[in-house]
Amino acid sequence: MAKKRTKAAGADVDWYLISIDRLKQVGLVVLILLLGAAGYWFHQQAKGNPRSNAESAIADARQALNALASSKDFSIHRPEFDRAQRKLEEANTLFGGAKYVEAQGAAVESQTISRTAVSGGGDRENDAQFLNVEGDVKYQKGSSGDWKNADTRAPLFNGDWVKTGDHSSAELIFSNNSIYTVGSNALLEIYSQLNPATSKKTNEVKMQVGSVEVATTDDQSTVRTPGTRVVVESDSTTHVGVDRNQSTAVVTTKGSTEVTSTAGGEAVKLASGEKVSATAGGNISPVKKLLMPPAILSPADNQVFQMTGDLRVEFAWDTQQNATGYVLQVSRSRLFSTLEINSKRQNTTARAKVTSEGSFYWRVASIGPDGDTGPFSTFRRFRVSGGQRAGTTAVTADREPPKLQLNKPYSIGGPFFMIEGTTEPGATVFINDEEVDVESNGHFKKLVSFNKTGANAVVVKAIDPAGNQTVKSETVFVEE
Repeated sequence: MAKKRTKAAGADVDWYLISIDRLKQVGLVVLILLLGAAGYWFHQQAKGNPRSNAESAIADARQALNALASSKDFSIHRPEFDRAQRKLEEANTLFGGAKYVEAQGAAVESQTISRTAVSGGGDRENDAQFLNVEGDVKYQKGSSGDWKNADTRAPLFNGDWVKTGDHSSAELIFSNNSIYTVGSNALLEIYSQLNPATSKKTNEVKMQVGSVEVATTDDQSTVRTPGTRVVVESDSTTHVGVDRNQSTAVVTTKGSTEVTSTAGGEAVKLASGEKVSATAGGNISPVKKLLMPPAILSPADNQVFQMTGDLRVEFAWDTQQNATGYVLQVSRSRLFSTLEINSKRQNTTARAKVTSEGSFYWRVASIGPDGDTGPFSTFRRFRVSGGQRAGTTAVTADREPPKLQLNKPYSIGGPFFMIEGTTEPGATVFINDEEVDVESNGHFKKLVSFNKTGANAVVVKAIDPAGNQTVKSETVFVEE
């Protein structure tokens, strides 16, 4: 560009001479700036566009699936590949039906399955594990179609299924130490994904039918149902049930919970003693306040009764204001998978004849004016002892220590070990001076946490009704 000065009509005029090439350069810069601004605007709009989000998630899932297919451990992870591929196909189908949010979710799940398999090689850390099994409990690896009997050593991963039969129950422990207690006739899927933002796994299950009670520690956990997403906050306990019509009922008994509809909208917050219901389509009812359980009085916790020909145990609890009745349950299982007594009572006492020895558990719930049963009280336990062994004339004549057999402790993960064994029915068992539940057949099991790395001693003591005791010990090693 050059400057030229001329004189016209008595005035000085400055002229600027600009070449055609320079004009082209300026125009190009302006065009680039305009395109950049347009791209930024489009990017900002696309970030909140469900269709774009779904497309991006499907592309990432396809890339992760290809990476798994080309990995050296593909033959080991063929089941994961099949599950990831089915989820990707599901995502494409949902996308074709304009269900973009659901498509994104299926694509993210496919991506998580693939990337977990690739990063884990041949040795993956399980997402959950059976902690306790009662009755007919089975699990399925992915959608393989092969159902196996559950046991406490069986690891569970994202995409695995768990089902329970009549009068059956199971406890699952997840990687964040949340406990999921699954009721009878339930079907659920393990749903654990890696959150890229936090590098932590989510701890979730998808309930198809049945009930589950979630007890959290210092982290939240989630239950997905046909119409809702239920987030149980830390240090909370919540019961979630799905009936055969795919309706959901959520009751919080401790802490707090958030319930969100799959149809969208704000989360509904529940405090202790509150309940909501939801349809399969995600219509959530107003929050309802339930009556809390009464204070239970007797028998005292761990009270021991001597077996006689006409033993009757008397149960008593406090009156709960506004209650129209109560429900008393007595079981030989602390999970209450089977019930010896399941009775509605108008008053605050009950009497039951006991004809066999062993451990029993009991609890009470209040019935509200509208007929709804509230949450149950924390259970208490009592034991019935046979009194004497065959060949002895009285309890005081018993000088034989109870039998005590320990299984080899095994790791559940981290500092947690399962301590398990059998003793004489009616005996009391302590593990490291802490009393544990003993089943009617003498079997006991407890999950124990150790704070010290390296070698840790486990001392197990069994005491029979006559006061005789047997002590055994094991050593477990906690890795850093």
